Parts: sequence; structure tokens; C-alpha cells
Amino acid sequence: DEYLIWQRKDAHAGSYNTLLEPRSNEMARRLGWGEAAKADGCLACHADVVDVTARGPKWLVSDGVGCEVCHGAAGGWIDTHVDGYKTLQDAEADGLYATWEPAARAQLCLSCHQGSRERPMTHAIMAAGHPPLLFELDTFAALEPFHHDVDADYIARKGAQDPARHWIVGQAGAADLLLGAIESGQHRKGLMPELAFFDCDSCHHSMKSERAVAARSAGLEPGTVPLADTSLVLIGAWTRVIDPALADRWQAGWRALYTQGYASDEALQREARILRALLKSSIQPRTSTTLNAAQLRRVLGAVVASAAGHHVGDFRFAEQTAMAALVLGSALDERGGASLGGERKAAVDALYETVQDRDRFNAAAYRQALGRLQARLTE
Repeated sequence: DEYLIWQRKDAHAGSYNTLLEPRSNEMARRLGWGEAAKADGCLACHADVVDVTARGPKWLVSDGVGCEVCHGAAGGWIDTHVDGYKTLQDAEADGLYATWEPAARAQLCLSCHQGSRERPMTHAIMAAGHPPLLFELDTFAALEPFHHDVDADYIARKGAQDPARHWIVGQAGAADLLLGAIESGQHRKGLMPELAFFDCDSCHHSMKSERAVAARSAGLEPGTVPLADTSLVLIGAWTRVIDPALADRWQAGWRALYTQGYASDEALQREARILRALLKSSIQPRTSTTLNAAQLRRVLGAVVASAAGHHVGDFRFAEQTAMAALVLGSALDERGGASLGGERKAAVDALYETVQDRDRFNAAAYRQALGRLQARLTE
């Protein structure tokens, strides 16, 4: 019943129809793209963009983000996959994309949900009316919703599923995409940079709020526009638990992005390249590490501490903190670390409530919710 789940419950099934709405056409008009349903910039993420020569007789752009967008062109697997594969290597040989691998799944999802060179999410698109993008691998997989059962057979073929691992793999994928884009110079855009690579909330906020936190941009002067570096900070929180020495190197690289990288475009590219190399060589290979309950509590505590410290008032970080609390809390429960109990759920619910609407975000209420969760973690 995978198809029925996609058709009836998955928002991807309606992704093309979204382009037919008046709001979408107004966005496309502002961008000079014509009709949204015919604009390459919209179709790149809202439909299955296939070269004319590769389209089969049943191809329909109106299918939106269907099976083949995520699982690969079906010519090689449409017949054989229903019989079941003896190995995952056989599935890949037939052209099935390895969505069962968290890192591969994160890379695929992030190409639209964060944006990529082929599917750019620019400041211009957001200024035209597109909502800012948001992604967290485990949360979004659950919301999709799953169209498979993680039963004994699934685990035997594809391995046990760990929400905590999905979370850090997703953050590492987001960091790799961000640093890779900066390394290749995609942040450049004439006199003004491509602002999509910077923190929206550093500019889009009430001028009455006190937001000049020196640590947010590694001590640079107030008004410095920081990068959209939420994933980098969250990786730091995780790394601090598994390898403090590595965390020190990561933190130094993060600081260098600002203290050294903000000197020029070339310097920013250089520091992004250095930090990305550390990510690929020393952090991503360790994201398969299974943390115990005590370690997970420390990771969650470090995430909350970052949110309550130099990222306080940052809506994007607040959203990620709320999702991290839910995902890591679920992982804690699975490890028998449910000592947070019902109070933890109430604290997470309160945190989620503060991030329901960007336009109504209240930093004071958010800090209070963080404090409530922090208290549960230190008991």
C-alpha cells in the first residue's frame, strides 16, 4: 500500500498542485518566471524533472514528487523489486536509490529542503514569498509519513533504526551542503552576497529586541550577519560528548569561519574548505556511533545550552532545538533512559509551542521553555 500512503497522506503527492495556487503564481510573477507550474525554478523541487528523451508513456508532471524522485528511475526496478531482493547491492544495481541509508537519504532530502546548486533556494525566492526552508531528517521522515514498517524483517535486511543517529547524520549532511556551497563560492552575488546562506533571524526581527550577543558571531562586532550555521553548532554539541578533543578542533574551525573567513570572499571559502575537510574526515565517519542514554542526555543538554546561550532569540535554532528535543528524547526512551518521564514530554511540548509561528516568536517564552527542559535534564 505504499502508493496509497503517498497519495493520501504524503504532502509530496500534492507538491505540483501547490504551483497552481494563486500565491505560487504571484511568487513566480515577482521573480519574472511566468506561470509557476511551468517555471524551471519551481518545478525543480515540486515535480519530477526528467529530460524529454527519458520520459516514459506514463510520465506526468502533475504527479509531483512521486516514487521515482526519491527512489530513482523505475526502468530497472519496476518489475524486479516486487519479488524482493536478496541483497541491498542487488537493489542498487537495478537503480534503486539507497534511501535505507541515513546519509544517502539526508543528501537526497536536503537537495530540496535546504537547497543545492541544482535546486537553489535563494533569498530572492524567499523575498518573493516562499517560506524559509526547514529540515530535520528523523522528524521529516516520520511526518512524510513512513510507507514501510520497521519490523523484524526490515531490521534484518536494512539494520536497526536509531532516531539519534538519524538526527546527527542529518545535521552532518546539512553542514556538508552549507560548507560545500560556500567553499565553491555560491555565497557570492555581486555587491550583496547570496543571503540564503546567512541567518535570516539576524535581520528579520523586532528592532526592540536585545539581540547583540557577541558569542553568536565568535565575538565579531554587533550587527555582523552570521551564517546559517545551526547545523555546525549542533554538530559541536554532539561531538563534545563523543570526543572532546575533536570538539575543540571543530569549535576552532567554526570560530575561524568568522574571525578569519569574514576578511574576504576568498578567506571564507578557505575556512569553509578546512572545516568541511574536518567534517568529512573525522566527524561523518563517526555518525554511526550508537550513544547510550547517559551520552544522549549530555548531547541534549549541550543543545539546550547552546540555544540558551549565544543562539537565544534565533528562531531557526529554536526550531531545530525543539525537533532535537523530541528526537533525542525518543531515542532516550528506546534506550531505557525514560527518567525524564511525563515532565520531559510536557517540557518538549512547551518548547514546540513557542516555535509554531515565526511572526509570533517570543524569545522570553522560548527561554522559559528551555529552562524548564534544562531542569528536567539536570535532575
